[in-house]
Amino acid sequence: MGIKKKWSDYKKEIISDEDNYFAAYELANKDKITIYIGEGLLKSKLLAHLPNGSEPVVGTSYYRYELTGSKEKCVSRKNDLLKDFMNDSSRNYLHLIRKERINNPK
Repeated sequence: MGIKKKWSDYKKEIISDEDNYFAAYELANKDKITIYIGEGLLKSKLLAHLPNGSEPVVGTSYYRYELTGSKEKCVSRKNDLLKDFMNDSSRNYLHLIRKERINNPK
């Protein structure tokens, strides 16, 4: 099951107010369609995904997250979110896979 928290605007001034705790998170486009699922220290990762960051995710307008308490739990939650996302036939998960390849080339 996806993250239940409501979407927040993906703006540097909002992200800067977040704590830097371990979390799994989703990034969404302007239509609130998930385009990226990630994990790590929340504030650092969200700032890295900004257009001028070290790991930009183009087209992000919103984010939401779930605090996990540890790195291991965040990796596990991210994997669960990815499985749920890909098993949901109403979503076009190919877009997410393309984003993952763009952001993490081999």
